[in-house]
Amino acid sequence: MVVVLDLRKEEVSRLGPRVLVVTDTERLAAGQQALQEVLSSRLVRSVLVVALGPEPRLPPALNGESRRVLWVGDPCGILWNADTGEAAHGPETSSEAILIDLLSQPEVFDQVVGELGEIPYGTASPGWRIVAGRIDPEVLAQAFTDVAERFAGPPQQDPGLFGSPLATALPVLSGSADLPADLLDALVPDGRMDRLYRQARDRLDRAGRALDDLGYFSTAPVRAALADEVIAAGRALAEFRDAVVRLFAEIDQGDEDAPAVLAANGVKFATPAGMGHAEIVAELRADVDSALAERRSLMRLVSRLRALADQSAPIGSAAFVPGCGRRCPDELLNELHAPAEFPRGLVNRFLLWRRSRDWWRQQLSLGPARTALDELRSLLERVAASEWTLGQARMHTSDAARTIAATLAEICAQVSATLYDWSSAEAGQAAAAEALDEEVTVRLRDRGGQLREVITGDLLDAVTGWLEPGWPALEHGDYRDARTGLERRVDETLRQYRYHLVHRGVQEKPDFGTADAGRQELVDAVWRQSQQVVRALQAPPGGQMLQLCGDRDLSLLLRQAYAVRFAPRAVRGQGNPPGVVWTRSGQYAGTLRLVPLRPGTVEENWSGDGA
Repeated sequence: MVVVLDLRKEEVSRLGPRVLVVTDTERLAAGQQALQEVLSSRLVRSVLVVALGPEPRLPPALNGESRRVLWVGDPCGILWNADTGEAAHGPETSSEAILIDLLSQPEVFDQVVGELGEIPYGTASPGWRIVAGRIDPEVLAQAFTDVAERFAGPPQQDPGLFGSPLATALPVLSGSADLPADLLDALVPDGRMDRLYRQARDRLDRAGRALDDLGYFSTAPVRAALADEVIAAGRALAEFRDAVVRLFAEIDQGDEDAPAVLAANGVKFATPAGMGHAEIVAELRADVDSALAERRSLMRLVSRLRALADQSAPIGSAAFVPGCGRRCPDELLNELHAPAEFPRGLVNRFLLWRRSRDWWRQQLSLGPARTALDELRSLLERVAASEWTLGQARMHTSDAARTIAATLAEICAQVSATLYDWSSAEAGQAAAAEALDEEVTVRLRDRGGQLREVITGDLLDAVTGWLEPGWPALEHGDYRDARTGLERRVDETLRQYRYHLVHRGVQEKPDFGTADAGRQELVDAVWRQSQQVVRALQAPPGGQMLQLCGDRDLSLLLRQAYAVRFAPRAVRGQGNPPGVVWTRSGQYAGTLRLVPLRPGTVEENWSGDGA
């Protein structure tokens, strides 16, 4: 990093290994104390001074072998061929900001300092031939708006199932997969509920066998005994149904005594392996990370998470009480408690024996009773699995999914609001400077769609980092803590990304970036196909360039030049000349020319007021 210290506006407030001092020639002497403070600091490794204005008069602090000064006689500059001496009017706009921006790149800063060490007196006039890679403000503003709309869009329905192909917990907990067979085996053998079930089953089976054994010559006492068997079976079925209803009504999986009550009733209660809090969060994280890596819509992901939260939330076993009555209605129990009599009369008793027995079998309702019994047990086992055994896991899944959804929704709102602000700020910016070749900038104008995808991809990569601190909290069920510090993290990253876009451009992946996101395609289409980039990098130091001085200052310059060639790292490998400095910035590519001053040009100014 290069610390820029503008002595025209501020005092020495912060220092670093590299310090770029900006001042004008009239204030150099007055700023000698500040310069001395910078030069003598142990924090500082290299100092480069940019002096703007006529008559380069340097204070004693800049004498000696450590002097590294760029003299800018006129920041608007003049077109000058150092080999032939030909000159022409340059642009009428100042290039000071571009020079400062260029020298703020550590790679360029170090190379310029090194080259000045080879130049007599360490002082030179800068000039350049540069191709700009800065995105037009209007294009960037539109890209920011488009991406903001993607983040701010309404929730979108996503019919897809939640959970990766390797997920085992989420499909079961959300109901999108069948409950495992081992979970449905919920009754402890010979436990209370198992005994009640077997008692009712055996009673119904006994009554059924007695009915099957009913013969043509069966007497009234035999038929009466069969009726008693039916009544006993009805009582056993009613007892089992009532026991199931009481369990459903009384058990809440969140109660501390629920495990003990279930154990006393012979119902298994233990969270199965692979469905603990850590495993659930791991599967949630894998699915969210996959969605972000695949560049899916965040609002669609929010909808999926909310749907998962709704699907996985336990509704409580009490909600299944009405289901007991539907499976085993009171009418059925009434028929069992007061069974119909065998048809009376000799005709029904002897001539129509088979039809009478079939009619009586239907009236006794033993078949529907056995179906009701099995359905009650099946309901009990499914409720025991889904609401009791998996109740805590389902609740954790629901709360965790809802927390992540709320976190992502908050991120979307903050990102979209920030991007809208960026868009408004860009809309008021000036276009590319006339001092630069705009070919790459022009090429970027036609790549708005790719630019939008790159920015979207970068921000989705950032989302992964924003969520990172919250996952451990979710594993422990600390749902509020999962969002602690989120706003600050998002704001800090967005500020870093804004700085990145301004100083490095979209061609360079940000520090938090994890994927290419179409960036290489954009680089290939914009930078690698630019002939102006090649020409700027191969420009001869003595050829025509924009020299940052006035026409009268040319007489103070020697007819020799040193060159610092630079380009973004993203365009490396294009057959460029040796010695190119590869920068992290994606804003500029070209040649910076350093022209030494004639001997005796630089005057020493010993006064403290700049006079």
